[in-house]
Amino acid sequence: MIATVLAGLAGAALGAGAGEALVARADRRAVRRPTTDAGCVAEPAGPAGVVLGLARRIGPGAGRRLPGPRDAAARLEAAGLSPRVTVADLGAVRGAALLVGAAFAVVLLPVLGIGALLLAAAVPVALVLLPDLLVGRRIRARGEGMLVELPDVIDLLRIALRSGRSVPETLARVGAHHPGAIGAELRRAAAEMRIGVPTDRALVALGRRCPADGAPELVALLLRAHRHGGTAAGGLQALAEDLRARRARAAIDRAARAAPKVQLVVALLLVPAAMLLIAAGLLQMRG
Repeated sequence: MIATVLAGLAGAALGAGAGEALVARADRRAVRRPTTDAGCVAEPAGPAGVVLGLARRIGPGAGRRLPGPRDAAARLEAAGLSPRVTVADLGAVRGAALLVGAAFAVVLLPVLGIGALLLAAAVPVALVLLPDLLVGRRIRARGEGMLVELPDVIDLLRIALRSGRSVPETLARVGAHHPGAIGAELRRAAAEMRIGVPTDRALVALGRRCPADGAPELVALLLRAHRHGGTAAGGLQALAEDLRARRARAAIDRAARAAPKVQLVVALLLVPAAMLLIAAGLLQMRG
């Protein structure tokens, strides 16, 4: 019985890892594929597209009956999955996960007996929550990556605005010369403005797609520069310096949290290993 439960948990962990791998692979394909005029990436290809297609076939009915987060659209934008993945797609994935979890529990019911009742309730719930957990994890990782890029991007924006360019021209120029997630979002915002989306609306959408610390302040400064004129150079410079200070503090905090973990590894692994080596040497000398 214990072996069967462990096998089931291992299967669930394998499914979660496979889901993350498929999302990461879809992201790499998306970087290589051309975008539309509004910066929207085409439908995911490869295994991620197959999984999403299957979820759209078997999961919409159950997904519509499941409660979802009210800010699902904003979360998908912050995760960089919109418009490739919609709120309806996320509901379909939840519904498909519920059906797969229920089928998994039914299969194990004859094997585990009464113990399968708890498993039958836990596995579907865990699989339903898994897509939201993966989206949240992706938002955090995306925000941390953007925080590394943001100070340099702000410096480029400040220089471009000081040269007399408008906000749309500034976003297009900096986005064209800066790689990474923020550069892609700047190019998308500039493309939206070119096809007629109001600048205010495009900037607000840019802020939703950038979950990094400092992105709301940057959007506020760009909005002020667009509405009232001026370069906002002073505010951008102060924001860049503040973000670099935050990044330095975050690195110090990570280093401080890592020190006890290193000491724990040394105490639990290295010291006993050294003592075993010494004991083996002493026993060999006595022999």
